[in-house]
Amino acid sequence: MSAAEDGKFIKNNTITKEEFMAQFEDVSVEITVRARYCWQKGNGPFLRFGKESLASFNYGVPWLNDPEGVVGEYGDIFWFCKKSAFGYPYKPEFKTGKVYRLRVRPGRVRVRPNYRNFYLEEVLETDVDLSGDGTIYANALEKYYKDTETNAQEISVILGKDVDLGKSASGKPYSINHCVRSFNVIRYAGSGKACMIVGLLEIPYDNRNFSSNLNLKLKAGNVIRITARKRISGDMTEVYILDKLLEADVSDDELKRLHEEVLTPGKWHIDGEDDFDVKDGEATGIILWDPSDEHTEVGVSLICDPDNLKSAARATEHFTKILRDKAAFEQAVYDAVVNDLVDEDGMIPTWEDEEEGEVRLTRDEFRKRLGIIDIGLSPDGSGMVLVSLDEMFTDHAYNVGICADGTYEANGLIG
Repeated sequence: MSAAEDGKFIKNNTITKEEFMAQFEDVSVEITVRARYCWQKGNGPFLRFGKESLASFNYGVPWLNDPEGVVGEYGDIFWFCKKSAFGYPYKPEFKTGKVYRLRVRPGRVRVRPNYRNFYLEEVLETDVDLSGDGTIYANALEKYYKDTETNAQEISVILGKDVDLGKSASGKPYSINHCVRSFNVIRYAGSGKACMIVGLLEIPYDNRNFSSNLNLKLKAGNVIRITARKRISGDMTEVYILDKLLEADVSDDELKRLHEEVLTPGKWHIDGEDDFDVKDGEATGIILWDPSDEHTEVGVSLICDPDNLKSAARATEHFTKILRDKAAFEQAVYDAVVNDLVDEDGMIPTWEDEEEGEVRLTRDEFRKRLGIIDIGLSPDGSGMVLVSLDEMFTDHAYNVGICADGTYEANGLIG
């Protein structure tokens, strides 16, 4: 069976050049793509097929609204070439970020729903200018405002860093450039309410709809009054897109006092434990996992509530559940580690010998040497656990993710 009939795209020399070429349609089409990743000098050579090399670059089509279109959202462009004695060894040369118009043969096999492969026949145009294409810009706007409230609302915030877009590049027509600034206090104009939150302000800029923002200058620490559109997502962070700047330096003593309170280190009390230090939206402390053993210290980080950066009440609820049944918590965490590292024979190969993998432990032997190093929790109950491996993998530890639904995920070695 040829590669084209195999139902799987093959890009290595386990097949012949003819079989590789058979994976592409006989009829060519014209496409316009943006180069994402290209070969650079210093990288290894391309795969060899006899005296020829199989070159490629990875493309993207960020301006498409239809990911199921003929081009797909992203993929690879292939061609065969020979190394030359002078200059770039794998012509034609493509550069990351440039837009190209090409004649190509589409791949017969679709790697993934939005991923397409093509074979290059001819470069029709290099550094294509898409700035005059109104459809592309309309698509970019639609993507940028997706999952965003239609109507803007008036708010006042204090930004953590200055904004000066005077020297910023105006961006590409297929995307909306924007800078992001964090804030930790907000006043909602409709209710007059001032409160602490985890917030971000996006400031879009380009040569079209947002050209006026290129002249925008905002000072960190000042209260700015704006209209903004809120993003709709499951994230706990409040994200707004700037609509209009109404005032750049508002007199609002209450909001400024709240801002200073957020920045002032504080304490968070958990019954039965030493007070945790609160700073930068996080409550951190150290507990004894085994109160009778001073060598069982565990670092704990609790992300503060998204609507009150001096409180870690929501994350504390999840933390106290762990403390109430440490044995069950350990079992779930250690199961995730063991199940990820165990081999098909039910053993766990470690790095403790000169020959890596020569020392093999049973599940029970391995589990007895594990320990909890750090626990981090978010208000929704998600987080991470850092597990000590007792030097079974040199100085590496193991990262276990905690999902909001209470399940655990193995995230691999760390350190």
